[in-house]
Amino acid sequence: MEEGPLKARNYPDIALGAAFTLGGLFILSQALSIHAMPGLPVGPGLFPTITGGAMAFFGLVLTVQGWLLTPDEDAPLLPEESSGEQAVLYAPPNFFSPFVLGTLGCVLASILLMPLLGFLITGLLFTFAIVLLSGGKLPSALVFSPLAAIAIYAMFAYGFRVPLPRGILG
Repeated sequence: MEEGPLKARNYPDIALGAAFTLGGLFILSQALSIHAMPGLPVGPGLFPTITGGAMAFFGLVLTVQGWLLTPDEDAPLLPEESSGEQAVLYAPPNFFSPFVLGTLGCVLASILLMPLLGFLITGLLFTFAIVLLSGGKLPSALVFSPLAAIAIYAMFAYGFRVPLPRGILG
């Protein structure tokens, strides 16, 4: 699938990757200019710095991937008329699927319940629901949810020294 001397490129990925790289670099530059308050172990620019750096890095990865990977030459562009089957070339995302609506409901419930129940209980319930919504089985959700909630709590409370709501656990 050659275009003259140039190979076919994935231009949407290149454009999107470049936009994310530039956006990430802008966020990173702004976050690095935030001055930390004396006496605090973690400054207010930590999470924007991580977010901007990750956006810039993964945007660059997407840009390079779009430039280097050419479309599959063997993939049919149009459905074959002789097969009788209609191929789906592009399925737009379904924003009203049970997974999307369930995830939005879980996020909303977490926002409302976090001050009352605290991070550990809310995180456990959120993770449990997301595992089940994603097609996981009940035993997996029962094992993974408490481990994930405790690990995230420990990372923030002890690693980053960011207090999380304790709720009814006081």
